[in-house]
Parts: sequence; structure tokens; C-alpha cells
Amino acid sequence: MADTLKACKEGLEIVDRARRRKGWTKTRTPAWWDSAYTTQATLKRFWRGIAIQRENFIAICQAVGVSDWDAIATSLPSEDIKDLASPKSPLSPRIDWGEAPDLPYFYGRDLELQKLERWIIGDRCKLITLLGLGGIGKTSLAVTAVERFGERFEGVFWRSLLGTPPTLAIFEELIQFVSQGRERLATDNLQQAITQVIALLQRHRFLIVLDEVEAILPARSGEIPAGCEGYGDFLKRAGSDRHQSCLLLTSREKPGEVVAYEGQMLPIRSLQLSGLKSEDAIDLLATKGLSATENELKMLSHFYGGNPLALKTISTTIQELFNGNIAKFLHQNTLVLGDRLRGLLAQHLDRLSKAETTILFWLALDPEPLSLEQLSEYLVFPLSRSQILEILAALERRSLIDKITHEGEIAFTLQPLVMKYAIEKFVEGSVAELQSAIAERTLEPLELLDSHTPILHRTERAPKIPPSRVFSRLIEGLQAKLGCGKSKLKEQLSPLILLLDGRSPAAVGYLKVNLKAIFQALDDAIA
Repeated sequence: MADTLKACKEGLEIVDRARRRKGWTKTRTPAWWDSAYTTQATLKRFWRGIAIQRENFIAICQAVGVSDWDAIATSLPSEDIKDLASPKSPLSPRIDWGEAPDLPYFYGRDLELQKLERWIIGDRCKLITLLGLGGIGKTSLAVTAVERFGERFEGVFWRSLLGTPPTLAIFEELIQFVSQGRERLATDNLQQAITQVIALLQRHRFLIVLDEVEAILPARSGEIPAGCEGYGDFLKRAGSDRHQSCLLLTSREKPGEVVAYEGQMLPIRSLQLSGLKSEDAIDLLATKGLSATENELKMLSHFYGGNPLALKTISTTIQELFNGNIAKFLHQNTLVLGDRLRGLLAQHLDRLSKAETTILFWLALDPEPLSLEQLSEYLVFPLSRSQILEILAALERRSLIDKITHEGEIAFTLQPLVMKYAIEKFVEGSVAELQSAIAERTLEPLELLDSHTPILHRTERAPKIPPSRVFSRLIEGLQAKLGCGKSKLKEQLSPLILLLDGRSPAAVGYLKVNLKAIFQALDDAIA
């Protein structure tokens, strides 16, 4: 009788149904491993089909009411048991976790981990970048990848670049760690220092994780944080020079050095993370103790694009305001961001140029995906097709837009969280401009309402959308800023309408249609 057992595929499906009936997650319910007198790590090995001790295997099955554990198991041949007892390498890898978070739970990402294993272990890629919106789980995936594949390296070195640490300081720490203190950084010259690091990575096989790389990328002005000038050249050399190590980056924005040299058949690759799958998002939400049907959990996940941070944040809000009842929250039909998500999204948008922000606002204001042709038609200031394509590519590299096939052509749209925040910023900016225009009795400040409108003009695409959602928020914002009622607000806006008289359509852009829509919304509210 084998002392070690592992679950077969069919057996895992039986256990999965049993744990769902109890409302337990696969690996994040402490009651499961506690009642089985085992550990979370052992439970994770069970789910990965890895052999575990017989008594632990039986206890895990019985804890969810599966008494016929023999039907779940695949017995290991004796030679497999022997291999299991023998370590893969005589020494465990040395790991310097740096500022890496300690993850109590991890949700899904099975396909992403499989791809990373193939790239890191099978294809021996030299530079891999995990990309995605803030809160999507890039760092968590990197931590899990280290836990899964770190043993295949001599060691692992993790550093966060959030605080913009100087390049030479990171090199010094890396060199000392890899060489076990036998070697120091030999120069202050960046290029020579990079050569020294690459030489070390040629002699040793290390997994090097650089987290939050967006912090050291050029700002909107083109400036690189002081002391961080060498990171770009290091990434370029790490991707092109011969060595046996692997750099794993996480970033909200794709570094230029990656854009220029990556490819699916090349040793430099990128993995764009989207939201969690519905079943994984449900596992996440189940740990929050929310009251909901499976369909309601799926709706909430879809509402927030499967973003793990957003789901965790809104779960707390639902607990506090709706006593954990998801149905009551969904009935409000509104997307709540919270301060932390707003902060992350603000960091994304603050890096955009004026032209990039213009395109982003158009994608936010239109309820349907927009094609290149439609964007060209909407813009009031001249941009060539090639310029628009460059902007769309830049927004995609920043993980802000989604590219889809819509009505037979390539179109672009925003993720729900980005769309919500972009509309907020558009309204906020428009309110500030209107406040200035009213005070100065001039149309000059009205840039946003001149260059954008939430009103659709192309009726062959869709019926005109009532702009009440955007304009009502704009009116509410103006009332709050000016401290007046709707009638008084209409009175203060009237001079701006008069200033439009006699001006050509080209001179006023979308101002006339927007101001008339605001007046109409005020009339409807006053009536």
C-alpha cells in the first residue's frame, strides 16, 4: 500500500464539487486545513496533483465529506515515491525577498503560471515583463512564480523600484548577494557596472525580480528619476547579452527597451494580465463573507473587470454599508472606486500627454468601442491616422485600453475602472473650466467642452445617448463650487451662450452643443 497519494483529474472534480457545497475555497479556507490537521501548503500540493502523505490526503477528502477517498487517488509507483524523497538539488535556493509582500492567499492564474513556467524554465527567457492595470495582481503573480519556480535557480533576488532606488545601489546589493559577499561593485561608471553584473549572471543562474518598474520609467516630461538612468541600459543588455539568468519585471507600463526587442519566439517576452476568471473571483469574494448567489458574485466580478484589488475594496464597502448583501449593492447600479483605486488610476493618468488624455476621454465618453476611423472623425484638432495609432499603442502599453473586434473591425475601449475614473476626471476638469469661464466671462478656459462631447452624432452607429449622466454630474459639481441653485446657475451660464453667437462651428468645436445640453438639463430639472 502506497504511503503517498496524489489526486487524479476526475477525483479533483469530485472534491471541487464537495468544497463548493460547503462554501469553501480551494486553498484559502483555514477551516479546511485545520480540520484535516495539515497545512495550507499541503492543501495547495493536493490541488496541483502533487503526491502528499496518505493520512493527509485522506483527511483533506474527509474534511469536505468525501469518504470514498480511494476514488480520488492515483497511487504512486514505488520509483515515484523514491524520487519524491530525493531532493532535486543538494542545496535550497538562496532567496532575498527584499520588499516582496507575504501573500496569505492567491487566486487563480493557472494559465498564466503555466505560461511563465514554460518561458522561464522551458524556453529559458532572459527578460519577462508582467503588465497590467494597478491592482490587477502583477506582484502577487510574481511572488507565486518565485514560490513555484525559484528552486530551479541558484537563488532569487527581489527588489521594488517604487522608491526609485539608484541603479548603482541595486547593483551593489545584487552583486554581493549573488557572489555571497566575495565580490563588490568595482566602479561608479554605469556601463562598466552593467558589464560586471552581466558577467556575474553569466556565471550563475539567478531569478531577479524587479517590481513596480513603472516608477523608474521616463515621466511625461521625458525625465528619468535621479540616479535611475542606468536601468534602461541594464534591461537592454539583460535581454540581448548572453547569460543564464532570468529577469522578471512587473510594471503598469511596458518599458521602451522591452517594446523594441520582445517577441513570442525571442528571449524577451511580455505577459499582459487581465481580470480574474469568474470562478477565481468568486473564490476571492467567498473569503470576504458576503451574502450572494453565484450569479450575483459573477455580476460583481464583471462589474469590476475581475480586478482583485477592486473586488477586495468593494467587498469591504458592501460589508460596511449593505451588511454584506451584494444584491443590495448591485441594485444601486453604480461603480465605487475608493481612495486607493483612485490613487492608482491617478498615477496612470498623470503620465499621459495632452493628446493621449484627449483620446482616453473620448473612449470614456462613448458607450461603445471606437474604431480608428471614428476617433479621427470625433477629434476637433488635427491628428493624422499614424499619430492616433501611436497614441493608441502608447495607451495599450500603459494597460489603459482594451483592443477588441467590434462589428467586424478593430476597435478600442476602456476597462470599467478606467472608464469610471476617466469620466470623473473629465467632469472635474470641465467644472473647473466652467467656473473660470463664468468668473472671467470668456470662452477661453473651456478646452474640454470644446474638444469633447458625451453626445453621439452618428445615428447610424447608435441612437443618441441621453447625456444626462455626464451633464447631471457636471451641473452638480458646478452647484457645489458656486454654491447656488439650478436657476441661479442657468443665469450665470447665460452670458457664455451669448458669446457663441456669430462664431463659426470650427471656432467653437463642441461648445455650442454641450452648453445647450447643459441648459436643457437645467430646464428639465427646474420644470
